[in-house]
Amino acid sequence: MIRPVTAEDVTQLHAMVRGMAENEEATEQISTDESELRQALFGPHPVAFAHFAVDDETGELVGYTLWCLVYSTWRGTAIHIDDIYVRPDAVGRGVDTALLSTLAGLCAERGYRHMQWWGRVTNEPTAAFYRSLGAEIPSVQGKELTIFRLSGKPLADLAHDA
Repeated sequence: MIRPVTAEDVTQLHAMVRGMAENEEATEQISTDESELRQALFGPHPVAFAHFAVDDETGELVGYTLWCLVYSTWRGTAIHIDDIYVRPDAVGRGVDTALLSTLAGLCAERGYRHMQWWGRVTNEPTAAFYRSLGAEIPSVQGKELTIFRLSGKPLADLAHDA
């Protein structure tokens, strides 16, 4: 079962975020806490949304996805998936497909034009799974696109120049 995350779920969601980071050996990169996550999801101006995957038999949380809306002047409104995570003991049970299907359903229901997310093309099983769903790597004139990120001191420097 896939269900939206509620305000009461934030502690569990944050624990799953940490679990994903542990699997990626990247816990040192997490700088958000439960309070910030709660504000992002349930504050007066939410900037993110999340869904849990729940095991139908046990009721255990086995995965989540955290996403936000993006807008493209060329393609319109879309969902950007920041995280999609399935606990290692639940991999291979269709949880990732169920999470992605739920978001695809939201796209269809709300008229969003596409979904996008980061993915490691070097993780061949995952990349093959995404391709099997019809996902493609966008390209312009034969060159792969990437997402640029400005943060830290360069972001502060640019903001100072405003």
